[in-house]
Amino acid sequence: MVCGGATILPRPGPLARGPAVVHYRRGVNVLPGLAVLRSYQRGWWRPDLVAGATVGAMLVPQSMAYAELAGLPPVHGFYAVLVPLVVYALVGTSRHLGVGPEPGTAILAATGVGAIASGDPARYVVLMAALALLVGAIAVLGAVARLGFVASVLSKPVLVGYITGVGLTLLSSQVAAFSGVPITADRFFPRVLQLAQGLGSVHLPTLAVGAGSLAVVLVLRTVAPRVPGALVAVGAATVVVALLPDGAGVPLVGEVPQGLPVPALPLVGAGDLVALLPVAAGIVLVGFTDNVLTARSVAARQGYRVDPNQELLALGLTNLSSGLTQGFPVSSSASRTAVPAALGSRTQVVSLTAAVLVAATLLFLGPALGQVPRAALAAVVVAAAIAIIDVPGYRSLWRVSRSEALLAGVAALGVIVADVLVGVLVAVGLSVLVALARMARPHDAVLGDRPDLDGWVEVETDPRARVEPGLLVYRFDAPLFFLNAERFRSRVLATLEANPGEEEWLVLDLEGVGDLDATALDELGDLVEALRTEGLQRVAVARGNAKVLDRLRRVGLLAPEGPLHPYATINAAVRAFRAARDAR
Repeated sequence: MVCGGATILPRPGPLARGPAVVHYRRGVNVLPGLAVLRSYQRGWWRPDLVAGATVGAMLVPQSMAYAELAGLPPVHGFYAVLVPLVVYALVGTSRHLGVGPEPGTAILAATGVGAIASGDPARYVVLMAALALLVGAIAVLGAVARLGFVASVLSKPVLVGYITGVGLTLLSSQVAAFSGVPITADRFFPRVLQLAQGLGSVHLPTLAVGAGSLAVVLVLRTVAPRVPGALVAVGAATVVVALLPDGAGVPLVGEVPQGLPVPALPLVGAGDLVALLPVAAGIVLVGFTDNVLTARSVAARQGYRVDPNQELLALGLTNLSSGLTQGFPVSSSASRTAVPAALGSRTQVVSLTAAVLVAATLLFLGPALGQVPRAALAAVVVAAAIAIIDVPGYRSLWRVSRSEALLAGVAALGVIVADVLVGVLVAVGLSVLVALARMARPHDAVLGDRPDLDGWVEVETDPRARVEPGLLVYRFDAPLFFLNAERFRSRVLATLEANPGEEEWLVLDLEGVGDLDATALDELGDLVEALRTEGLQRVAVARGNAKVLDRLRRVGLLAPEGPLHPYATINAAVRAFRAARDAR
């Protein structure tokens, strides 16, 4: 296996929890999944095949439902999952991630493509495939540039808000198919208004099929989570509607073409690609973040690691394969990831098994799929929407930080008031603003001596901390750069002014200052000059890393040429202060 430019080689011998514990050597990152398959053990076949059959059963109704959510004929849902399952099994580093169509990605894609397709169904299909290729290209380029760190761009509050907004948007998007009420609006609140105005036109058989299917999915999710509830619900609804006279007028999926997809490049112009670029970037950001978070959560419990850069490459290659086979953008599903892990699966043989079942469905079950009620597929989407509306997440945020809970609410409103793409931009913008605000006004503290701990602690939080007369030890907990350099200078001066006594020495604890830029160096030089006029005898810097000390030395701020005296530890600086005081 390969992770971040290092080949991960399995150690020989049986293992209790999964494929071998790994070690690293430098190598070329090509097909990490093959290393796991090479070390495959006979005892893994049964749990992998059972989990693969279960995931395949989940994928059949979900692929159809999410294709319709994306504005495409249901068969394109199978096209979007068949080859990506195989590709991820070879390229991905997660042994459980359930790649394929996902409702948030589908609705985000539909928002972007619908705006430029001009109501032409054939053009819509081609643009969807082109969008998947564009998503894949961006992700592959990002992996080559080693941009896997972007998985942390969306903070938890913003991600909770974004996902909740997507869930509410999904709910509103299925009102027409679920109830038979004609809905023409494309936003959450207008859809709710049209539903309220059209309650008299509810088609009761359609509503009964939708509500019954939803009840089956939700009940099985609670009492038998390993059972593919969506497949059971859709199958039961199909049988019930088929037994009713003329199907009681419940709309059906209609003809589903049989056969495997034929690879082809979508014929689109450069202008179309430019128009799709913002949508593709948003899908990459949201899809990759979701993939990494989902994969890491399962990997941590199963005892292996996931490499973000390799996952970014995997996202790119799965989307390229989807676009080449007439699919649409894909990412991953939390439910299709959790189920195989719960069933004891060990490897991505799960995905290969699911791919075989999807292929068999395409080849042999086309006529049966055409008899599926659209209301049942709408119920599958509604069940997914209910699952991703993160009420516990809001409760957790509210307990920890009211401001972060409010931030999550703003992100959700950005999605449901405007559209999903705007919601992505709002989410990213809010995450960046929050990060900048925290870096601009980081935590700082005056430190005091705790001899019983042999260390220095914050005076404000520890009443037993002792302040050395004539000495101020100050800590700034962030890299020093243009955004907070002036605040650092003003905080040091304000702290000296507020601190009782005549300070002779100032010790700047630089443990939290991992780096500093040119602006910070200028501010630090001005601070030293200001302190010199205040009569301070010495400014010391303690626990600075090599990079920080080197930059201070380059601009002439570090002793012996400069005014800042470096010490390896706070205690070393304090001993020097005491020795100088005793020598007077």
